[in-house]
Amino acid sequence: MGRTRQRREPERSVLYGVLREHLATFLARTEEESGAGLPRFVRRELRRYLDCGILAFGFARVHCSSCGKDELVAFACKGRGFCPSCCGRRMADTAAHLCDDVLPHVPIRQWVLSLPFRIRYLLAYDAKLCAAVRRIFVRTLLAWLRERAASAGIAGGRSGAVVLAQRFGGALNLNLHFHALLLDGVFTSQKPLAPPAFHEAQPLTDQDVVAVTTIVHRRILRYLRRVGRLPRDEQEESSEAEADEPLFAELCAASVQGRVALGAQRGAAVERIGRRHGGDRPLFIPGELCCDLERFSLHAKVRIEASDREGLERLCRYIARPPIKVDRLSLAPDGRVIYALRRHWRDGTSAIAFEPLDFLSRLAALVPRPRALARTF
Repeated sequence: MGRTRQRREPERSVLYGVLREHLATFLARTEEESGAGLPRFVRRELRRYLDCGILAFGFARVHCSSCGKDELVAFACKGRGFCPSCCGRRMADTAAHLCDDVLPHVPIRQWVLSLPFRIRYLLAYDAKLCAAVRRIFVRTLLAWLRERAASAGIAGGRSGAVVLAQRFGGALNLNLHFHALLLDGVFTSQKPLAPPAFHEAQPLTDQDVVAVTTIVHRRILRYLRRVGRLPRDEQEESSEAEADEPLFAELCAASVQGRVALGAQRGAAVERIGRRHGGDRPLFIPGELCCDLERFSLHAKVRIEASDREGLERLCRYIARPPIKVDRLSLAPDGRVIYALRRHWRDGTSAIAFEPLDFLSRLAALVPRPRALARTF
């Protein structure tokens, strides 16, 4: 007996309920804070989520010629910011496409680049700047791998990479960082029409990761200084609002720093549930095949063997996953929104608590500009 399709019911989720109850108030508050309010693409994303999966807002009728039954499939919002259903569908499609049609059957290593707060904010707000820094990152990796192969006597080697930019952290904070799936080796060809041969890279060492981090650090800072986008000192990180969209820039800055964006508690740190008094959560602790240089952190420990296609698909799904897990959301008796962490932080924090309007400000900060999520190189 075949499986019976169960209609998705987003209206029963905590996420949908919070948006339904507080979206109008949130948009009105943002207009009070700034005459222009939020950018149009952010308002559209928030409103369209309330239509996603709801039959009253449109559906397709699917007819089965075998059994004669009809099925109603509600339209999706196709959101790119936070919608668990649409982002989840895009995650599955992206992972299947990468594994079936893009990534060859060779060893693949994941390189993850995290950035200082001030640069996260700049890249999250400015899509063109983000694309430029992403190019610097992937070109540095490819050039380093090519030079490493040449030093081993493999001339003319070429590699490839797929790079995805994640905008979120585990606490729904705006944390733009890059995941690069890099072929762990190079291809060479003796003749123009001959099939290429793959040469696996030598085992990676901590010194190699330090060398790559140093180059990436220097090139990114040099580029940002050249285009005049690097803050003058650390005290200014993420604090300057952009002139054209000041309120949206402030929401992004507050999300990057883990602070409250609106209301009487504006500027205060978000509430952490389970945090031990006096405990601080380290930003980064270097480990094997990791390096941290002035908050530029690079991690390259994850490697997928050529034969492990299931592991590769799991990795692709992980880096393309939605920012929100709806089963971790709950409502406290006083109306606060509680988001449970996947893993406890070192200071004991197990969940983050938001006032409803500040929770919506976190969602707004996660919405990318249209056509800003380029995924492959």
